[in-house]
Amino acid sequence: MADLLFELGVEEIPAAAVAAIRDQLRDLFLARLEQERIAHGASECAASNRRLMLHVTQIPERTATQEETVLGPAKRIALDERGLPTVALKKFCEFQQVKLSDVVEIETPKGKYLGVTKVGGGQDAAALIAAAIPAILRQLTFPKTMVWNDSRVPFIRPVKSILALFGTRLLDLEFAGVRSGNKAPGHLLLSDAYFDVNSFKDYFEGLSKNFIILREDERRAKILAEIRDIAEELECQVPCDDEMLDYYVYSNEYPVAFSGRFDAKYLALPEEIITAFMTREKKLLPVYDASGKLTPHFVGVANIPDENRKVSRGNEKVVQAAFEDAQFFWDMDRKEDYFALKGLLKNVMFQKELGTYFEKVERLAALVDFLVNETRQDGLRGALHKAASHCKNDLLTKMVREFPSLQGIMGGLYLKAAGEEPQVWRAIYGHYKPRGLANEKLDDLGAGILSIADRMDNIAGFVGKGIKVSSSKDPYGIRRDANAVIKIIADFRLSMDLAPLVRLAALHFAKDETELQRNSKVIRELLVSRLENYLKDHRRLRYDVVNAVMVRDTLVVLDKILQAEALAQLVESGMADPLSSLHKRLRNIIGQNERCPFTETALKEKEEKLLADVFQGAKPRIDDLILKQNYLQASSEILEMKPIVDSFFEKILVMDKDPVRRRNRLALLQRIDELLSSVADFSLLVETKPGGKT
Repeated sequence: MADLLFELGVEEIPAAAVAAIRDQLRDLFLARLEQERIAHGASECAASNRRLMLHVTQIPERTATQEETVLGPAKRIALDERGLPTVALKKFCEFQQVKLSDVVEIETPKGKYLGVTKVGGGQDAAALIAAAIPAILRQLTFPKTMVWNDSRVPFIRPVKSILALFGTRLLDLEFAGVRSGNKAPGHLLLSDAYFDVNSFKDYFEGLSKNFIILREDERRAKILAEIRDIAEELECQVPCDDEMLDYYVYSNEYPVAFSGRFDAKYLALPEEIITAFMTREKKLLPVYDASGKLTPHFVGVANIPDENRKVSRGNEKVVQAAFEDAQFFWDMDRKEDYFALKGLLKNVMFQKELGTYFEKVERLAALVDFLVNETRQDGLRGALHKAASHCKNDLLTKMVREFPSLQGIMGGLYLKAAGEEPQVWRAIYGHYKPRGLANEKLDDLGAGILSIADRMDNIAGFVGKGIKVSSSKDPYGIRRDANAVIKIIADFRLSMDLAPLVRLAALHFAKDETELQRNSKVIRELLVSRLENYLKDHRRLRYDVVNAVMVRDTLVVLDKILQAEALAQLVESGMADPLSSLHKRLRNIIGQNERCPFTETALKEKEEKLLADVFQGAKPRIDDLILKQNYLQASSEILEMKPIVDSFFEKILVMDKDPVRRRNRLALLQRIDELLSSVADFSLLVETKPGGKT
C-alpha cells in the first residue's frame, strides 16, 4: 500500500474560483480511481490561490485481479454441422484477441453459448495514476482560461510546478509544458522559492517551515480568531460575512489580520460610501461600536505578518486618499442636476450590439410599467417610471466613475440628499440588489420591481446576442441575474406569471417572430432551471418534491414555491404517501388514454355514482383553495376522497367491455387526476418513512 500526494503549483487563481476548482479536481480524481478500479482509503483535497493538493491513502501497488466472462455467439451459430468454428466464432476470437482453444461452452438461461473467461486487473496503479493526472487536469473547466507557453494548453492561470508522489516514488508526467518533480513552492513572500519533498511527511513539514497553512478550515479559524482579538482590543464589532471570509481564506496562504484607522471627519460622508468602498474596492471590514455606529477604523487580512505596521499604514494611506476623493466627488456631484444627466446616457454604451444606456432605460420604463400592472402596484407607477428612466444616471457622476461598485447606491443617495420622494430614490438605491440567492433581502418593493426589470433586460439582451451559459461559463452574469429575479419574487411573494414579461423583454432584441420564440424559449428554460436550483439547493427541499411541482410548464414562480412548501409539509406529516399511492394508481389505470367526455347518465353502479357525487361536491371547494394558493388544505380535502376512490377500485371494473361505461369511468378518474395534478404530480414522490425521510 502507498499514499498518493499530488500538488499543482500555479500563479494566483482568483479567490472566488478556488473552491470550485478544488471540488472538480477531487471529484474527477476519485471518479478516475473508480473507473480504473483502483482501491483506496481516505482522501483529502485542499487548495489556496497558489496550489491545489490531493492526498489519497492506502492505494495498492497493483489493481485487483478479477475474472470476467465474455459471451460470444450462441453455440448453434458458432459451430457448423461438423462442429467446426464458423465465421461468427472466428470474428469473436479475433475481436477479443483470444485463441480458439480458449473458448469454452457456457450454459445460460437462453441456451448454450460459446465464450471466454478473461482475467483482468493486476496493473501497476502508479502508472495508471501518472497517465490519469494530465487527462484529469485537462477536464477541469473555468470561467476564463489563458495560454502562456508553447504548449498552448489553456488553464485558469499558468502552471508553475507539479508534484506527484506514489509513496516515495516520483511519478513522471507532464502537463502544460511542465514536468513533474519533487519540489513544491513555498510562501510567495516569506520563504525560499521551492522546497524538496520526498514523502507526505516532508510535504507538510515543508509547508509549515515555509509559512503555508494549506487546510482551509485552519486558515478560516485563524482569520476569525484574529478578527475577534482585534474587535476586543478596539472594544468594537467587526462583522465578517461568508463571502468576505471566503475571499480572505482563498486569497492568503498565511493569513494575518490587521487593523487601521482614518480621519473621523470622513464619517460625515454617507455610511454606504465608506462601507461600500472598504468592502468592494479594498476588501476591508468596517468597524462598528457597541451601538452599531460606524467608527473610523477598519480591519483587513494580509498574506504576511504586520509586525512593523507597514501593511496597516499602507492601507491607511489608500483609505485616507480615497475618502478625500470621495468627499470631493460627493460635494461636486450634488451641484449637478441629476435628472439632466439622462441625456448624456446616449453617449454611454450598455453593450456592443445592445445599444446605449439611454436606450436601456427607455426599455426599463416599459418593463416597469408592465410589472406594475402584473403585481397590481398601481400606486407605484409614477415613482417607478421616474426611477427607471433615471436609474443609470449615476454612471456619469464623478463618484461612480472613480468607484464603480457604488452604482445605483449613489443615484439613490444623491436623490435622497436632493429631497426626492422616497419611492423614487429607494428604488434606484436598491435596484442592483440582490446579487445572488444568498444575498441580502431587499426591503423596498419598488427596488425589487425595478431590479426585476433591469435583470430581465440584461438576460434578454445577452440571450438575443447569442451568449450561451454553461455550468462553468457565465461571463455576463446571466445566471446570477436569473437567480435575483427568482429571489425577489420569493422574498416579496409576488404572484405573477413571468412568461409575458419574458416575451416583452425578448421582443426588444428579436428581429422576427422566429427569433423571438427561440430567445423566449432559452430564457424560460434558464428561469426554470434557476427556480429548481432555488428550491433544491437554496431552500434544501427534496429532489422528488421539487420534481413533483416542476412537472407543469409554467413560470408562475410563487405558485411553484408555495406548492413545494406545501408538499414538503405533507411529506413531513406523512400525508403525502397516501396521496402518492392514489395518484400512482390513477395514472396506471388512465395510462395514455385521451381525455374522455363525462356524463352522469352513464353512471350505473352505486360506487361510481357515490364517487362522482363526492368529487363534484368537493371540486368547487378545492378549486377555490387552489385559487387562493392554499395547497396544503386543498391536498387535505383531496385526501378525504381517498376511501371513496379505494372503494370504487375494489367494486368497479374501470375497463368495462361496454365502451360507453369504460370511457365514462376513465373520464371520472381523469378529472380526479387533474385535480391532484393542480397541486403537484404526487406520483413522482418516492416512498417516505416516518418523519419524512426517504
